[in-house]
Amino acid sequence: MTYPRPEGPPGYPTPQQETWPSYPPHHPTYPRYAEQYASYAAWLPRAEAFFLDCLINFGPMWVLMGVGYAIDEQSSGDSGEVPASIVSWVGILAMLVAVVLQLIREGRTGQTVGKAFFAIRAVRDSDGLAPGVGLALSRRLCQFLNWPVFGLGWWWAIWDTKKQTFADKITGVVVVGADVEPARQPAVGGW
Repeated sequence: MTYPRPEGPPGYPTPQQETWPSYPPHHPTYPRYAEQYASYAAWLPRAEAFFLDCLINFGPMWVLMGVGYAIDEQSSGDSGEVPASIVSWVGILAMLVAVVLQLIREGRTGQTVGKAFFAIRAVRDSDGLAPGVGLALSRRLCQFLNWPVFGLGWWWAIWDTKKQTFADKITGVVVVGADVEPARQPAVGGW
C-alpha cells in the first residue's frame, strides 16, 4: 500500500522540486590585516620603544632601591634598615603599578608609552585591532623566548617579512606604524 505524498501550501516547493536556495557561508573569510598594509614598524623604533618602556617600568624601582641602599649604608647599625626597606618596597610597588598600567594600555590601544612616543602600535595580525589585555599579557610572557641564543628572537624582526619577533609570531601580533588604520569590518549577520 502506498500513501499519497502531501502537497504543501501554495508557494512552497513540492517534494519533487527540491529547489531550496543556497545561502552564503555564515562567516566569510576576510583578507588578513598584515597582507593589506605594508607599513610594518622597523626594528630600530621598536627597540627604542622597548628601551623607553623599560625605563618607565623599572626606572623608579631602580632609583628608589638605590636610595634605600644609600640610606642603609649611611646609617650606623640597624637604624637604617626599616627606612631603607620601606623605600625599596615603594620602588617595587611603583614598578608593579607601571607594568600593569602599561599592559592595560597596550591591550586597549595597542600602544605603550614608548610605542606612542615612537609612533608605532601592536595589532592582531588577523583583523588589525588592538590585541586586548589577555593577548598583550601572553605576548609579554612569550617575550622571554626572544632572549635565548644571544637574543635571536629580537634580531629575527630585522629580516622577517612582517618584522615579527618570536613572541609576535607565537601570539599572532604585528607592529605597524601608528598612522595605519585598521581595516573596516563588515557588519556581522548582514542586517
